[in-house]
Amino acid sequence: MIPDEMLPHLVDVEHPGKRLDRNENEVDDWSASTRAPVWAWLQQNTGAEDTDQRNAQIGEWLMMCNPQTAAGAPLTVYGSARVHWGALHFEVIGPAGPTYAPDRLHHYEIRLRSVEG
Repeated sequence: MIPDEMLPHLVDVEHPGKRLDRNENEVDDWSASTRAPVWAWLQQNTGAEDTDQRNAQIGEWLMMCNPQTAAGAPLTVYGSARVHWGALHFEVIGPAGPTYAPDRLHHYEIRLRSVEG
């Protein structure tokens, strides 16, 4: 595990609820989402500006965190999750990347994307 003093950012990991659409398919329902507080390290890796069709700021970030929430429950992060940190809102890009110590899961590395505009 990463020592607590190296994880200065308290973020909220949001997971959508589920509902059935009119064809009885299970779909994400963000109106019934749940959030879990997680201590993490966030850093921006890239930034770009898309001015082709609109004025958008796009950033890719890396989030590193331990495999449990701030309350000690097991952390689950997958592609449909969102991460909130202060005024910033991110979407998760793909599954959480596990990083292992020789004998156990050490931490997760999670790629995030922010788009503003």
